[in-house]
Amino acid sequence: MTKSHRGSIAVVSKYFYPVAAGIEVNVLETYSVLAGLGWDVTIYTSRDTLTEKSVLPQTDNIRGLKVIRYPFANDYFGYVPEINWKSVDVVCLHNFNVFHFWILLYVGWFKLLGRKKFALIVTPHGAFNPEWSIYPKWSMAFPKQLYHYIIGTFFMNTVADKMRAVSNWERQEIINKGVHPDKVEVISNGLEDEAYQDIDSLASSQIKDRVKKIGRYLIQIGRVYPIKNYETVIKALPDIPSDVKFIIAGPIESNYNDTYYAALKDLISNLHLENRVIFWGVIRGVDKYYLIKHAQMMVHMALWESFCNVVHEGMSQGLVCIVANNTALPYLVKNGVNGYLIDTHDYVSLARKINYTLDPKNSREIKLIQSYNTKHGRDNSWRQVALKMDKLYKNL
Repeated sequence: MTKSHRGSIAVVSKYFYPVAAGIEVNVLETYSVLAGLGWDVTIYTSRDTLTEKSVLPQTDNIRGLKVIRYPFANDYFGYVPEINWKSVDVVCLHNFNVFHFWILLYVGWFKLLGRKKFALIVTPHGAFNPEWSIYPKWSMAFPKQLYHYIIGTFFMNTVADKMRAVSNWERQEIINKGVHPDKVEVISNGLEDEAYQDIDSLASSQIKDRVKKIGRYLIQIGRVYPIKNYETVIKALPDIPSDVKFIIAGPIESNYNDTYYAALKDLISNLHLENRVIFWGVIRGVDKYYLIKHAQMMVHMALWESFCNVVHEGMSQGLVCIVANNTALPYLVKNGVNGYLIDTHDYVSLARKINYTLDPKNSREIKLIQSYNTKHGRDNSWRQVALKMDKLYKNL
C-alpha cells in the first residue's frame, strides 16, 4: 500500500515498549505499521516499567512512533496527556480503567461544546469486563464495577465513536453490559513478522544451547499475575514424566504481584519441583518463537482471556494448545480439533491430557492438530490487523 499522509493519531496506554506484555505488543506492532502507511502517531504513556517507576526517557522515537512519557501518579488518576486536541484526528485509548476517566470527561466536554473534531476509539483489551474475582471485593471490585458498567457504559455510548473488541466473545460481553452494538467492532490480534521467518536459522546460539540443555518442556507465556493461574499447571507436574519441565516466560510485575510470585515459589518448594519450573523472564523476537516452537505443547490455564495472543503464537508454530475452558479461549481452541479444553482449576484432568499428548500412541491425532494449527495460526499478521484499523480510522 502506498504511503500517503492520513492524519494524526494520539495513542494513550499506561505502559509501552520496552514493556512487552499483550497490550504493549499490540500497540507497538499495529501502530508502527500505521506510521508506515502515513499516519502521524504519538504514543502517550508512563515512564514506568512493570517493576520500576519513572525510569524511562521522557521522549523517544521507536519504529516511527513518537513517544511522550509522563510520571504515573497512581492507578486511579494517572496523567492527562497534553494532546493537541484541535489538530488530532483520532484518539485511541488502550485498556479500560479509572485512569482514563479524566480523558473521557474532557472529550465529553469537547463534544458538549461542539468542539470535538476527532474520533475517539477505545480498545479495552478485555478490561471493560475483567475477571472480577482477582480484585478485593469491597476495596476494588465493587467500585470498579460501578465505574465500568454505569459511568463507563454511559461514556462509551455518548463520547466514544467506536469500541474495538479483540474477539467476538468480548464484543458480546460489552454489548451485554449496555453498550450499543453499533459501537462495537471486532478486530482481533495478530502475529509478529518473526512468526513467519526461518526461526531455526535465525534464532541466537544462546537460546539454542539453553533449550537443548532443558530437554522436554511445556510453555506458558504471560506476565506473572494471578489471572494467569500458573498454579494449576504446577500442581499437574508431579503426575507427568519427571523429565518434562514447565517454562513460564514473562515479566514479574512488582508490588501487588510480588505476593503471587512468592506464593508460586512456595507451591513449587512444597511439591519439590524447583528443578522443573523455570521462570524465564521476558523474551522477544525470533528467540521467543524458537522457545515456543521447540516446546512439547503450550498450556494456558488462565482464569480469563479476551483473545489470548500467546495461544495464537503457539498455534502458529504448530503446538498443541491445552487451555482453560472459559471466556474467549474456547473461541480460539476447539476441543480435539486444534487443542484441548480443560476446566480451569482441574489439574488432575490437565495432567491426564498432557500425558495423552506426550504418548507416542496418539501421534497421528497430535500431528493432525499440529498441522491444523500451523496453517490456522498464521492467517492473521499484525500488519493485516493494522490494515483493518487503518480502514476503521479513515472511515471515522
